[in-house]
Amino acid sequence: MIRLGIGLYGLWPSKETKISAYERKIGDFNLAPVMKWKSIVAQVKSVEANSYIGYGCSDFVTQNSRIAIIPAGYYDGYDRKLSNSGYVIIRGRRAPVLGRICMNMFIVDVTNIEGVRPEDEVILLGAAEDDAISAETLASKIGTINYEVVTRINESLPRVVTD
Repeated sequence: MIRLGIGLYGLWPSKETKISAYERKIGDFNLAPVMKWKSIVAQVKSVEANSYIGYGCSDFVTQNSRIAIIPAGYYDGYDRKLSNSGYVIIRGRRAPVLGRICMNMFIVDVTNIEGVRPEDEVILLGAAEDDAISAETLASKIGTINYEVVTRINESLPRVVTD
């Protein structure tokens, strides 16, 4: 019997497992991540320098900034530990999370990304053209393992299966 486990997502259970498989020459295969978690920009707005951002004024901008509201949050599986430390990819560029991850939304700084507008694609997990956010990267930021990152994405979110 073969148990795919996390391999179904194209992920290795751990670095040690990957190294062991290659050292022992178990099969001739390479796993590549196949999952992408996307959202959209719901709103873009300008905020003045010296403004607080987020619940409980949990972040502060020191310059005039443009922010985007992303309609995803910890209810959907985007961990609160990514507050003030995570990032997403919009228009091929990294947009850092500002403030706390809320239950169903969070805020990112798009000051340095030209032309961001509502409905733009936002990558929370997965590959973009020249960048990627891996399950391992998110796991490292929140102090867990890649299994937890991919399995905590809320089952109520729509899935699209492609070839």
